[in-house]
Amino acid sequence: MKTLLPRLLGVVGIHAVLGLATWLLAGWLVVRQEGLSTDLLTRIDGDPARAEAYLSDIGGDILTASAGSLLLSALLACVWLTTIHRNPPHGDRSARSRRGSWSALLLLALAGCVGIFWERLVGASVADLLAPGAPVKVTVIVAIAVLVGYWTSTAFFVPISTKVAVPGGGLLVR
Repeated sequence: MKTLLPRLLGVVGIHAVLGLATWLLAGWLVVRQEGLSTDLLTRIDGDPARAEAYLSDIGGDILTASAGSLLLSALLACVWLTTIHRNPPHGDRSARSRRGSWSALLLLALAGCVGIFWERLVGASVADLLAPGAPVKVTVIVAIAVLVGYWTSTAFFVPISTKVAVPGGGLLVR
């Protein structure tokens, strides 16, 4: 258990850094007046105060969905690392057999990300307030962050004897 806690904290740390980077990138791309639909800007007559109110609401939805997606990714990475810790593989062949569970949890994290963003942004009424393609851009950005976060955190924090369980895990050296 002594070696597991720092690994899990490392997973949370990587996801927190990615969350901040994702929030800054999404804010730069979408949460600004150019990210609002032309129809909305016409309805509010370009009033900056009203536009700022809409942007604040949209930013909150994006932040909530991003945080939920990255939290899910971190949770699933922690589940996988805990499983490896509690039942360590013996040898490379045994470690490679864990790639199926690693891949399944990664796909679950990505599906969860898309589902969260569909519910909060893409399929919701807030999508009509955004410029065309903006909800999908944000979803793709966060899905990439989920992918990078899950892969990086599991590759960095899996025991060295088990690096082959993470596809490409040997590329990252601790």
